[in-house]
Amino acid sequence: MSPRCALVFGASGITGWSIVQEALTYPTPTTFDRVIGLTNRPLTKMEALFPEDERLSLYSGINLSTGVEAVEAGLKHIPGIEGVTHVYFAYTGHGTGFEGIKKSNVEILKNAVLAVEKLCPNLQFWTFQTGGKWYGFEFADKIGVPATPIKESAPRIPEPFASNIMYYAQFDLLEQLSEGKKWSFAEVRPDGVSGFVPSNNAMNLAQSLALFLSFYASRVPGGTHVPYPGPLSAYTARHSDISQSRLARFHIFASLHPDATAGQGFNVGDDDAGTSWAEKWPLLVAEFGLVGDGPSEDPTAPPFNIQEYMEEHRGEWGAWVTSQGLKEGALEGTDFGFLTLFMGRAVFGREYDLAKARGIGWEERGAAVDGYLEAIRIMRRAGIIAA
Repeated sequence: MSPRCALVFGASGITGWSIVQEALTYPTPTTFDRVIGLTNRPLTKMEALFPEDERLSLYSGINLSTGVEAVEAGLKHIPGIEGVTHVYFAYTGHGTGFEGIKKSNVEILKNAVLAVEKLCPNLQFWTFQTGGKWYGFEFADKIGVPATPIKESAPRIPEPFASNIMYYAQFDLLEQLSEGKKWSFAEVRPDGVSGFVPSNNAMNLAQSLALFLSFYASRVPGGTHVPYPGPLSAYTARHSDISQSRLARFHIFASLHPDATAGQGFNVGDDDAGTSWAEKWPLLVAEFGLVGDGPSEDPTAPPFNIQEYMEEHRGEWGAWVTSQGLKEGALEGTDFGFLTLFMGRAVFGREYDLAKARGIGWEERGAAVDGYLEAIRIMRRAGIIAA
């Protein structure tokens, strides 16, 4: 078997971190001879909770927004970079407004591809990740959503909204850059992703929810009831969560089966039937010794608001972190407003059809709540939430 070397852009993010982990053991412990993780900010294996595997190396300071020449110069100093065969792109750029975000993310992807092409003559496959925005979820109140379960064959959303979807432009770019080349690509399309990140991610739902529940549980007696922080429609709507580990394994699976995946996009999820917060909320709350209730039955009562609760008790954050011996900065770096919005605004069904992935041999399944529970266990080990 020819040597395989995995290069992971965004190794400190929710998907990239797990791809690094999984590439060391999936589908076998010898599938990859080497795994290279790339981050913008410095990160050690110990800080990342990565195993001490001699095949794994981490490199920081790779800023994809600095232009292809600068990216190439940064990658050139990595020993053995020329041996890279499989690239996993789990990196997201920043920008202002829809156009700024799209421009930034297309640019960083282009810089990464062109730099890797120059340095890695053995490149075989490239995966990149999109999400529910592909189906126009953020414009659901204006254009609706495709019929559920949503298939990959659903057409791109209409203009003027389509021009705001950075994923379309990224996919088209990879089609253009890979045409006639020895390498191909696949797009991996999750909806909600549950998981752990070693560095703070303001919009990591599992972390923000765990921080809230851990903090809340420290202030109230065990067995206290916690109502769902959103309307009944959001509580019961079905969607397609996926755990970061299963998502990472699909990235790798897709890259190892190019004959079945090249040039295509694939929905991914934990379970074919999708999930709802009604299924997850009681189990997640119970993990902290509390009782999770559905939304208030009083239609005139506003939903419980996590953001307002955390802001009201902001003055207690420091003492709680100190008393529990927790990692500093996690609470301050968390966007509880995003959590509140996400759990309250998504009032429409958006579960995915997973038949396309199943049709190429992907058979992994699991309960969506397990991804959150696993992330909570890792967060406890990392000292982000109380034990």
